[in-house]
Amino acid sequence: MNTKNIFTLILVVSSFFATAQEKQKNVKLPEEATTFLAEHFKGIQIQEVKKINREISFKYEVLLENGFEIDFSDRGRWEQLESHTMSLPTTMLQTSVSQYILKNYSNAKVTEVKKGNRFNFVEINDETMLQFDTEGNFYKILVD
Repeated sequence: MNTKNIFTLILVVSSFFATAQEKQKNVKLPEEATTFLAEHFKGIQIQEVKKINREISFKYEVLLENGFEIDFSDRGRWEQLESHTMSLPTTMLQTSVSQYILKNYSNAKVTEVKKGNRFNFVEINDETMLQFDTEGNFYKILVD
């Protein structure tokens, strides 16, 4: 390869990575995400929406006015919720998960929820991470 081709290749590759990191503001959320927000965060205004490119798809990052952060897949399915200020609602979780937390950690604030393919993870304010299967059955406590 000559120097011109190498330079062109470097330019193309670097522009690809720059695009992958691009955050787009003021994007429209998919209907499923909009419905989720209306159902579980009624009356809380959206402060910012970013569309973030991933390797083969993208995700939406939503910041609400109360400080809640919610990640949605490209189709609008929620993947992760996080709050540094107040307890997250648990209405999007199975009833058994909410009941388990209330029974075993009655004063706890839910600070993060991650939805996975096989397991869901709920972090409470003392940094305890609880793992549940996708059916809502308690699986184990994760320790750092």
